[in-house]
Amino acid sequence: MGIFSKLFFSAAGAVKRLTGKVAPTLYMEETEGHFADVFGYEPDEARVFHELMSDFVHIDVHIVPPGEKRDFYLLFTTGMSDLPMTLPEECSWDERKINERAELYCLLPPDWKFEGFADKAETDRYLWIIRVLKQAARYPHQCKSCLGSMHSLQFTEENTPFADNTGFCSAVFLHSDERDFGGKFGDRLGYFRTGDGAYINLLCLIPMYEDEMNFKIEKGGNELFLRLFGETVTDFSGLIIDINRESVCMNKCI
Repeated sequence: MGIFSKLFFSAAGAVKRLTGKVAPTLYMEETEGHFADVFGYEPDEARVFHELMSDFVHIDVHIVPPGEKRDFYLLFTTGMSDLPMTLPEECSWDERKINERAELYCLLPPDWKFEGFADKAETDRYLWIIRVLKQAARYPHQCKSCLGSMHSLQFTEENTPFADNTGFCSAVFLHSDERDFGGKFGDRLGYFRTGDGAYINLLCLIPMYEDEMNFKIEKGGNELFLRLFGETVTDFSGLIIDINRESVCMNKCI
């Protein structure tokens, strides 16, 4: 499990919803193709929140709607993997090659909204996830650090909630392996190889409450994982973001 990383972010960049293709980042098409293959959809089903202003890397967020066999929205980033992350100096060359690039994804319930908002307040209650994904994807390049298995990010010094309808204020990142989902996906939800030989790790963003972040700092990522998922992730329902879920540390002896 990785060391705790802390991040203070202000809102960054504007986004625009596009229904067509955008100028590809380095591994955009390969990332699109990999997610389409794993989750079983056609790439042109996805929409893109295209970043208009970029620092360090150009981060887009792709939105795949629920389908016949997917009772959830799939969101994933492209552009984060354009540059290698800064790994600890003690990492070997082989470790760097395998772990230096990543993209993020998350799952949302089928009633999540991306348009048709009544006002700014309602917009903020839904689109905070776009902002959080983009900020997290930019973090390693902005702060010369890295994200990996069970790394966590604190987004504000005050642990301000992402929106007024949820207490989530931080995030942890899950790197799936061959034990998760009963081995159905093998390592395909953990990483993929590009045509030029690069490894791109796929990290699932799991929003957390302040007490869950504090628990992870004190007890470590393994203990937090056990409280969130048990021994392994058994199905996608465990990854779908529920803004009303109870903290796994609430009313429990830490």
